[in-house]
Amino acid sequence: MKGAEIIKCRATKWFYLRVCAMVVMFGVFLVLFLKDWKIGWPTKNEVFYTYKAFEKAEELFNERKWGAEEWESEVAQQEVFPAGNVVLPAHVDRAEKWPLQLADYTDYSASVIEEGNKTIPPMWASYTHGRGWSSAIPEKSYDSGKIQEQLYYAIVSGVLLIGALFLLVRNSRRSMRVDDEAFYASSGEKVPFCAIRKIDVRKWRTKGLAYLFFEDDSHKKSKNGTLMRAKVDGMVYGQFRKENGAPAEALFQRILQNFKGELVELVDDEPESNGENVDNSGPDQRVEEVRSQE
Repeated sequence: MKGAEIIKCRATKWFYLRVCAMVVMFGVFLVLFLKDWKIGWPTKNEVFYTYKAFEKAEELFNERKWGAEEWESEVAQQEVFPAGNVVLPAHVDRAEKWPLQLADYTDYSASVIEEGNKTIPPMWASYTHGRGWSSAIPEKSYDSGKIQEQLYYAIVSGVLLIGALFLLVRNSRRSMRVDDEAFYASSGEKVPFCAIRKIDVRKWRTKGLAYLFFEDDSHKKSKNGTLMRAKVDGMVYGQFRKENGAPAEALFQRILQNFKGELVELVDDEPESNGENVDNSGPDQRVEEVRSQE
């Protein structure tokens, strides 16, 4: 087949869509996990313990009758955050006292009378409005171990993102092709037709994958005589769209036309009926067939 046209298959739209989707997904995960680790969950801790301060203030105020000076003195001693390794935003003072709204006896006592029957503590709604927080009751706090896990997840997402980007860049520069004497794999390896001894086509129709087993004269062949293997990936390179000429199929057919050796494929294992009824209710039976192609 001297002078035969070179068939070249580049990375397909199918490949780009899937890898770009992976890049976007891992990128989003990276941003979200980093945000939760650095800002999101520490801020939730700040909101949670501040809410607990308002909750405790209501319980404390209702325990007995307070005078104005006595109440303000008591509030001045209370701290928002508990002792221990509580993860908070960097700008937050760990020794922060209760908010000033709780220390004003006149305003707070009026709020207790006015808002005492609500599900949230007095003055919590007005305080959160001023801070730009939600007035909803915080569900829980997050310990340092859980917050640190977000960093680990972010690192994993970053590694996967780098892997997807590497795959995108690498495969966009690669191709597979055939000329009149050899197949050139996406890795750049040259596989002469005369060196191919076996072709595995069992996944070609379903996944667009075939494997060429060939002899290599460059001493890559192992001592026990194992053949080298090259992959033909029609889903990543070329595709099978008829409107585009089905380049992957054309490339593979060129290989088969120049191949003499064993062909490994799946065939239907259908028992002959000989005029008798055969039960075909079970799953399709397929067996491996190895035949010699001349």
